[in-house]
Amino acid sequence: MKEKNKMKQELERQYGEDGTLDMELTMQYLLHISLHNMFSIEDVVEEDHIYLPAWEAVLKPEIAQLDERGIVLHFYLEVPRWGKSFFECCVGMGNTPKTNLGMAVGSFLFSFMQGLDQMESGEAIDTVSTEYAGNIHRFSVFGSNIVGMGNQPEADYDVYWNLLKEEIVKRLGNQKICFVKIYGAKMGEDVTGECRIDDIKSEELSQMVAGMVSEWEIEGFGSHKQFFFIRQAEETTLPNPYLGAEGERLLKEKVIAATRIFWNCESEEDYETLSVRMAEALGDATLAAECELFLPEMCAENAFQEPVYSETLDIQWQNGTGCNTVYKNQMADYYPIWNMLFSAFSEGIFGEDTDEIYRKYIEYSSIGHALSQAMEKESDLSGIRLSALIFSVPDGFILR
Repeated sequence: MKEKNKMKQELERQYGEDGTLDMELTMQYLLHISLHNMFSIEDVVEEDHIYLPAWEAVLKPEIAQLDERGIVLHFYLEVPRWGKSFFECCVGMGNTPKTNLGMAVGSFLFSFMQGLDQMESGEAIDTVSTEYAGNIHRFSVFGSNIVGMGNQPEADYDVYWNLLKEEIVKRLGNQKICFVKIYGAKMGEDVTGECRIDDIKSEELSQMVAGMVSEWEIEGFGSHKQFFFIRQAEETTLPNPYLGAEGERLLKEKVIAATRIFWNCESEEDYETLSVRMAEALGDATLAAECELFLPEMCAENAFQEPVYSETLDIQWQNGTGCNTVYKNQMADYYPIWNMLFSAFSEGIFGEDTDEIYRKYIEYSSIGHALSQAMEKESDLSGIRLSALIFSVPDGFILR
């Protein structure tokens, strides 16, 4: 204990009364002083991260920006038993580096972490039920404090939930845990509204937040941030083979395999047999169809970021049994396979073929084709809104 106290005192001395812009020293101060012993549960500092034994969780902070203007912190929380990875970005902008760090850490602890504490040990603010793919799913909703900065107006803790509840529920599928981030800010006539579901921004919900914030009657700058953690009841949660670290590893392997099969298509016959060959290789016909149909559109959407894309898509079975309109957030595999593909790209898994694979996907996509035609008529794509794409899936496709 004495050694730990000495280390803490020495770190305080080195960091200084106003803090420092030294990256390594700031990280040590962040881990050992700003975060350590600041949680409602026991925590242990281990090298570059913090371990939370009660949740069997690993929290890894990263300093994305550190300069005279302020600090930007990224927090990555891995909780294997929840089958979930969380990400949060916090900003601190004050008069000194130490003040900046305190603001960013406080924003994280008193909103994000406080919301998780509520989910683990507190009372739900609401319970909701929804039907997805013919199955009933029941959820409990837990809300964090509203953390405000500047001259923010007072607000009841459930004001944003009441505003967005109906639309958020539409986006629930079979998620074991879903987290929603609300951020609103106003300064003069400048208004910011943002709603992210599992760290994916919803333009529709963000506009609703912005509409509420625009009505604030404040002087100067004011902001609100709040989280909702939505946990599904165990009895309604259906199995998902791609949850957790091992599941994510398996999913990434299959996305890489599907991409290689697509890349190696050269003849018309190759494309005609693509679905069958991909299903055999992946051992998961539904995932194979998702990779074949979705990955090209994802690459095109990433390449052309100016248009507004629909938050839904239409699934139409080839046997004519019906067509389902679903939110992308509802689908268990949609955003995970997006993340796995671009993770493989960034890691150089495909070597010197990476750029060509990316281009081939874009050329193969409906979005790429449509936007290429639009660009021939006008250079500005920012005013374009694309309707939901229709995907024709094989008879054995399972909506999950």
